[in-house]
Amino acid sequence: MKRLIIAVIAIMMMGVSVAQTSKTSKDASKSNSSKTTTTTTPAANVTGAEISFAKKTIDYGTLKVGDVRTVEMVYTNIGKKPLLLENVTTNCDCTEVEWSRKPLMPGKSDVIKVTYTAKNPGLISKWVTVMSNAETDRVILKTSGKVEE
Repeated sequence: MKRLIIAVIAIMMMGVSVAQTSKTSKDASKSNSSKTTTTTTPAANVTGAEISFAKKTIDYGTLKVGDVRTVEMVYTNIGKKPLLLENVTTNCDCTEVEWSRKPLMPGKSDVIKVTYTAKNPGLISKWVTVMSNAETDRVILKTSGKVEE
């Protein structure tokens, strides 16, 4: 009889656990879908500055060791206040960046110049981190390509 009672309690506890997991999954999917909606149209909900890039990836293609390639990454202030790039950093000394330190007015665009110097053969997989006063204060740009001898 004790075994029967323990088995019934165990089954009931598993049922409660499954019900909570299902509710949590539904809540998570609801919150994810609402986040997707707000991130696709940030200008509508933005009260300050907001940065938007035409594209967030840089493909250098195939380079030879010693080649230098510069790409201009276009960004726009889609917010309502001036945008200021506070810092732009890279994860490698083979990549240099150049950007304007002047505030960018709403609706205006500018460029970040990203220069890669091919030093070693292999695949290129680097990052450029853009930090600003925007509501999305950190954007990561990914670079790729291939260096041959």
